[in-house]
Amino acid sequence: MDTLILYYISLPIVYLIHDFEELLTRRRWEKKHYNDLVAKCPKFTALLSAVKDLNQVKYTIVILEQLLFLVISVIMAVYTDPMPMYALFWGFAIHTVIQHLFSSVVFRSYFPGLISSILLLPYFAYGIHYLLGIYSVVENIVMAVCGLGVISLNLALMYWLMKKFGDL
Repeated sequence: MDTLILYYISLPIVYLIHDFEELLTRRRWEKKHYNDLVAKCPKFTALLSAVKDLNQVKYTIVILEQLLFLVISVIMAVYTDPMPMYALFWGFAIHTVIQHLFSSVVFRSYFPGLISSILLLPYFAYGIHYLLGIYSVVENIVMAVCGLGVISLNLALMYWLMKKFGDL
């Protein structure tokens, strides 16, 4: 097995570390910054409201479902095709930079997931460097768009489902 596949196998672990930080910090942050967030991003009010309405149990279910998604992609990478895992890697990397780092800059304060996002920058940089070395720029763009799209659609579906579940 390629040693870099082992690098990507760590993706679910990295994801868990990142989301654990979010799980621990998001409720307190939302209480303090939710109104500012809605004021600065009015087009995302419905999404922001759906996320705010998730209790810790529902939020944990979303995290575990995303983790299962990543684990399946890693198993596929080891036994069949690494492309879905690479796409999810790209999606997770872009999500981390856009949502956490960019949001922290826009709000000029800590944003849930910021610390792990900063600590993961070398991990993402190394992975992106590797992918740019073995695939063309166009292939990487397609993987990035597909990975971000799948992650975004999956999260939207999970938030919708959690809203439908009522109290858990």
